Amino acid sequence: MQPEAHTVSFVLRFVYEEPPGADPAPAATWYSVVRHVQSNTERRFTRWEDVVAFLAQFIDLQRDGGHA
Repeated sequence: MQPEAHTVSFVLRFVYEEPPGADPAPAATWYSVVRHVQSNTERRFTRWEDVVAFLAQFIDLQRDGGHA
């Protein structure tokens, strides 16, 4: 018997907001928006660690699953 496959989908967008007429803004104007497709839950983040914590709500990031 083959193992059952589970699919969890996310949409990750990177957004850069530059004020009109301003010189190029610092990197702090970058942010990401992550959506869990199955629940349509969406969050805005500026730190990658927070994105990973959001993903961990839906998938077990500690589980190896036999992959390197």
